[in-house]
Amino acid sequence: MIKLLNVQKKYSGNYVLDNATIEINKSGLYILNGINGSGKSTIIKLMTGIVYKTSGELKINDTISYLPDKFLFPKLMKVKTYLSLVLERKSKIDELISKYQIPNKRIGELSKGNLQKLGLLQIFEYDADCYILDEPIDGLDDFAKKLVKEIIKEKLLAKKIVIISLHNKTFFNDLNPIIYDIKEGRINEKRKKLQSNDIS
Repeated sequence: MIKLLNVQKKYSGNYVLDNATIEINKSGLYILNGINGSGKSTIIKLMTGIVYKTSGELKINDTISYLPDKFLFPKLMKVKTYLSLVLERKSKIDELISKYQIPNKRIGELSKGNLQKLGLLQIFEYDADCYILDEPIDGLDDFAKKLVKEIIKEKLLAKKIVIISLHNKTFFNDLNPIIYDIKEGRINEKRKKLQSNDIS
């Protein structure tokens, strides 16, 4: 379970979040939708423990695998070498590299899209209760976007929670998301896009 109740967050005297309330206690896809500066990333950082709330109630009882919007890898290390250090399923590395179509180059030579896929591969391979992704399809081509959607579908079938910060809230409509519209630090609306609960 992840619960924010009347949470406020202040930076330099200014409130970024104002009485934000979200409660996620069952598997499903949850989308945080809003423009830059609306408070989406702050909510994610609170959920992952990167920042502390100013006031309100915050409870997290799930294991979390988190993809930030910006991250760094060791640039001189090759992809397979890096994955052999961070993944438990080392026998699957070649299969995973092929699945994600990531070249086994030095990480510093990878394109933005391949770096994003490497980050997604790493966080999806961790068996967590909840996957939190900050703008996960930014910079991805159509193949990679489809792959991300298929993997999220697998996580939902496995009864996992997936929380996404997103600009384009329509891309995942076929996965029946619950959408939180965020504006100026307030959560204005919560709704299901589709009536069916089936993931097929």
